[in-house]
Amino acid sequence: MPICKEIQINDSCQLLIWNTTESLDELLEKVHLTSNELAKLNSFGSQSRKIEFASTRCLVQFCLGEHVQIQNNEHGKPYLINSDLNISISHTKSYVGILLGKEYNIALDIEYLSDRVHRIANRFLSKKEIQCIDDKNKTIHLYQHWCAKECLIKMYGKKDVHLTKELKINTFSSSDSSFTGEVCRSDFSETYAFKYLLFDNHLLVYACKKSQ
Repeated sequence: MPICKEIQINDSCQLLIWNTTESLDELLEKVHLTSNELAKLNSFGSQSRKIEFASTRCLVQFCLGEHVQIQNNEHGKPYLINSDLNISISHTKSYVGILLGKEYNIALDIEYLSDRVHRIANRFLSKKEIQCIDDKNKTIHLYQHWCAKECLIKMYGKKDVHLTKELKINTFSSSDSSFTGEVCRSDFSETYAFKYLLFDNHLLVYACKKSQ
């Protein structure tokens, strides 16, 4: 299972991306799954969903050992058993990515670049955000906003958040090396800095913020 990208972001946070070309049977030969994990795997009707599930656990065990397991809290946010690291996970097409960090709040999102984003932009962007999109680099700029808002949801940790009213991306150019965004709720208000990576017609956006 070759890791196609491995980036040490800071003293604690590490980003790993794997291009999954293996079949489900090949993945199951590489990964150790508990009986509960096997039951969950078999509950998925989609073969692609099964591959996502197995490949994520394969990548985690490759990095941290087969004793480390992924669980999800009541809001669906993943966390690790038998490790003190935080984790964020993203899948798209044949890629799986994990972001690991100790004493950092972390979030990761990967998206395949396509024209679809133009049709749904008004679902996740405010009028002000749409007005600030770069015309010359529109697709990438839209996906930078989309991925960043997905990261904000992961940072907040709950899915009952309004994409245009409670998640805000501060104005930036698509060529900027970093940008910022905010979760604006009465029960939660935080600002995060985002970095991004372009590869193989995919965009990856991540955020790491030291825990207080």
